[in-house]
Amino acid sequence: MKSVRLVEFGSSLQWEEKQDPEPKDSEVLLEVISCGVCHSDLHLRDGYYKIGGEEKLFVKDRGVKLPLTPGHEVVGRILKIGSKVSSVSVGETKLVYPWIGCGTCEECESGNPQLCSAPKSLGIYQDGGYSDRILVPDEKWLLDIYDLSPEYACSYACAGLTAYGALKKALPLKKSDSLVIIGAGGLGMFASQLVPLLTEAKVIFLDLDESRLEKLKEIGFYTVPSSHPDPASEVKKISGPLGVSAVIDFVNNSATSSLGFSLLKKNGTLIGVGLFGGELKIPTPILSLRSLTIRGSYTGSPGELKELLRLVSEKKIRPVPVQIRNLREADSALNDLSSGKVLGRLVLSGKSA
Repeated sequence: MKSVRLVEFGSSLQWEEKQDPEPKDSEVLLEVISCGVCHSDLHLRDGYYKIGGEEKLFVKDRGVKLPLTPGHEVVGRILKIGSKVSSVSVGETKLVYPWIGCGTCEECESGNPQLCSAPKSLGIYQDGGYSDRILVPDEKWLLDIYDLSPEYACSYACAGLTAYGALKKALPLKKSDSLVIIGAGGLGMFASQLVPLLTEAKVIFLDLDESRLEKLKEIGFYTVPSSHPDPASEVKKISGPLGVSAVIDFVNNSATSSLGFSLLKKNGTLIGVGLFGGELKIPTPILSLRSLTIRGSYTGSPGELKELLRLVSEKKIRPVPVQIRNLREADSALNDLSSGKVLGRLVLSGKSA
């Protein structure tokens, strides 16, 4: 078993080789085919999230313990199964649902393990997919990828699911409504695929990178550069002077969340998704007077991931651009992601370990 491990927060990942684990009971051992590289892996390596000013939320205070193998966007081929496994077979290729919970709390029992108060997520609280092998605790976390390719399917476990979960929270929207999406990076790209399948509302993308916006404009979306001196007025030229019905903020720093809030019309909803860090200061009477909603969105449920995979397969959605890297290049892949050099998604190949 060859893995890239986080041994110390703020330091480079380290290569490790050890014996393959043996699956017991309901456990399943997979050969990792593809593992997506996610922005949350950057926060994990750094060891903290920025939460405004100079303040930080340290991941160790969330229960993350080292050493750890990161990686939560995993597609693999089943190598071995435990004695109690009955619904999957050796040789099948599956996507791993990584947002595992305790199984007994209110959220887990209601089908939302991603909101568990004692989470056991793969790649965060348990070893993940920056490896050529991954041990999945239960067969129930393995999902069909239909006719999707592994390097394309893996990112639906987090990036695709996060975009889908946020879009569903913005619905329903009428054809006359407007939806603003802030951020045209990886999450924004997934949202651009999915949103035409979910609503006929006007969709307006905002981003600092005008080359990303140009690509979105080419496929029919409204766009506004975040660098514009007055982006709010540009948005309202498209939506109308009253503002927009919903804003999904895939960046979610102080500037973008403030902008998103300012764009809402009465009864509008601001959905914060990104983990770039910051704080939102708002005039509290406006919340009441305009009947506004501010809410977060964190990944999605197993049921939503099943819906999403079926939807993507049936609709033959245009793939997000993917760059494939060798597993040994995991650290440099994170560096490229941090510096904004990536269009679409980065995927590590377990086969090239």
